[in-house]
Amino acid sequence: MIVYATDEDIALRASSDFSALCPRDQLLASGTDGVFSASDPWTLTSTSVDFNAFGLVPGQVARLSKPSSNFGPNGELLAIQAVSPGAITLRRKGQAAGVGQPPAPPGGLTSVEFTVRSLGPQIQLASYDLDRRFGIDDAIAGRRSVDLYDPQQLREAVVLTVLYKQYLDQSRQFAGPIADQAGTPGDVYSAKARIVKSELDEVLDRLALRWNEADVAARSIATTRFSTRISR
Repeated sequence: MIVYATDEDIALRASSDFSALCPRDQLLASGTDGVFSASDPWTLTSTSVDFNAFGLVPGQVARLSKPSSNFGPNGELLAIQAVSPGAITLRRKGQAAGVGQPPAPPGGLTSVEFTVRSLGPQIQLASYDLDRRFGIDDAIAGRRSVDLYDPQQLREAVVLTVLYKQYLDQSRQFAGPIADQAGTPGDVYSAKARIVKSELDEVLDRLALRWNEADVAARSIATTRFSTRISR
């Protein structure tokens, strides 16, 4: 099964909310001994964390929170470009490797506090739901996810699906006597959930899948959320 989005895609869409929307118990790695060397200001090393053994992969997001003098009170989110046992190479979200200002100053940086949490389970579930909705089935030649002309056309739908469900979940956590007061966290998350749901509905309404030549018949008719498969 192909997942159609990454944590980076979600962080690009909702950077200021990513840390709040990602459950704390979906922690992949954390430490306070991160080091950026002067010779490689994009690679974070750690003697206490084996990033490779913990299952980190490119496309996930690392939050650098301390020293706060370098990363600000809210920290910085950077995408993971490459992973090795004791190091992760980072890059600016949505940018190619090495583009932009490095996270560390020219002289390097020590005692970096870092956290990597992932919305991977939510992304996988959203991808599965879209497969079911649009008849994508890895057991049927020509209708497999690998047979899609451009699997990335489903990326926006996955991102919006995950954001909608996470915003909705956050709004429920703040439900209670103060939930009706404007400006409460629950009120804010509920409003964001409504906005994202509206965008998601529009994306699904106009989404039409294209298939590779492995399924000529399927390519002749666009697959939409309203398509119906008839068989006897």
